Order: sequence, then C-alpha cells, then structure tokens
Amino acid sequence: MNRVLSAKKIIEVKNLQSINIFWGFFIFFLVLNFILSTSFNYSTTMYMSCFPVYIFLFISNHILIKNSFHYCIHFGVTRSEFIKASFVSSIQRTIIMVLINIILLLAVKGFTTAINVDYFSMFSWSNIFTGHSYIATNIWIDSCIGIFASSLAMLSGALHYKWGLFGPLSLAVILLITVTLPSIRSHLFEAGKDVFMHQSLGSFSWLLVASIIVWGCIYLLLQKVDLIKK
Repeated sequence: MNRVLSAKKIIEVKNLQSINIFWGFFIFFLVLNFILSTSFNYSTTMYMSCFPVYIFLFISNHILIKNSFHYCIHFGVTRSEFIKASFVSSIQRTIIMVLINIILLLAVKGFTTAINVDYFSMFSWSNIFTGHSYIATNIWIDSCIGIFASSLAMLSGALHYKWGLFGPLSLAVILLITVTLPSIRSHLFEAGKDVFMHQSLGSFSWLLVASIIVWGCIYLLLQKVDLIKK
C-alpha cells in the first residue's frame, strides 16, 4: 500500500505543474476574450471550458506512462501497484479538473449576472439538459466523459510505450473504422438522440462501464510490456 501511495505521489508531482499551467492560460484567455468582447461589442460569445478539460485529461494521461512508468518500476514499484496508483490518480485528477471547471462556470455566471452582461457566457451541459440541477448535471457529465477520456488516453499511452506510434495510431484507426460501420453508427445515433431528446443523464453511465473495460485492457497490457531502457 505504501508503494502504491508513493507511485501515486510521483504521478501527481509530475502532473501538478501542467494543471496549474493549463488553468493559468485558460483563465488568461477567458479574461482576454471578455475584454475584447466588451471593447468591440462583439455578438453573443459562448466560451467553452469542458472540451479543453477533456483534451487536457487525454493528453496528460497519454504521457503519464512515458513520464512515470519506467521511473516507478525502477524504484521498486510493481506493475500492479503502478496501475492501481495511476487509476486512483487519474480519477482524482478528473474530479479536481471537473470541480475547478464548475467553480469557474459559477464564477463567470455570477459575474456576468452581477454586471448585467448577457452577450458573454460559458457553455455547460446544463445549457442542453435544462430540466436538471445546474451543478449536478455538469459534474456528472463532465466526470463520466473525463474518466472515459482518461482511460482511453492511458490505453493509448500504454500502446505507445510498447509499440511506438504504431500503437496509438492503430487504436485511432480501429475506433474510426468501428464508428463508421453502419450498424454501430446507427446505434450511436440512436443513443445520442436518446440523450439529447429525452435529457437522459443515466445514458452517460455506460461511459463508466466502458472505462472499466478499458482499464482491464491497460492492466493486461502493462503486465506484459517490456521496460524501455533509459
């Protein structure tokens, strides 16, 4: 257990700076965008924060193995312990990013309401799912998508570690071919229609199930991968 916590601490230290840089740049460009919109009387602007969060989670989890796997194993952490540590760290990072995002959404919403500005707003899932709680809706959907994106990124990173660029590129091609198959495409379309027409928040829970399956694949892959000499 101590080695799992040690590996988790190594992973978090390597990612803390990137989280600070991400939100620093994001808030800077958010303020800049607001100033420009106010100064030049732009039309209604909807600023997105959740999609950059998903992209950050994907990138940070993809490079996690490259930055931490060899280092942790070299210092006596077993592969199983590293996988447990990376899983917990990934979930924790997702929750932190989601909570920061909801705080930012609430802050911007409160600020624009206070100064009576209606031409600048932040996109959130509650804009679509209007029949549900503002905070709960955003936290639930962002968490489900973030965890799924993180698991795919870790799988991509593990494939990259084992086979180089051939690994993640093969995964991308397989996913692309899969979603273009008529039967799968029709099921995805029906699922998407059910989500947005019936505002079914429960439909996002399948992402958590898919994430567990992906993590099982990561576990099997990292048990077999050879360490890269550094």
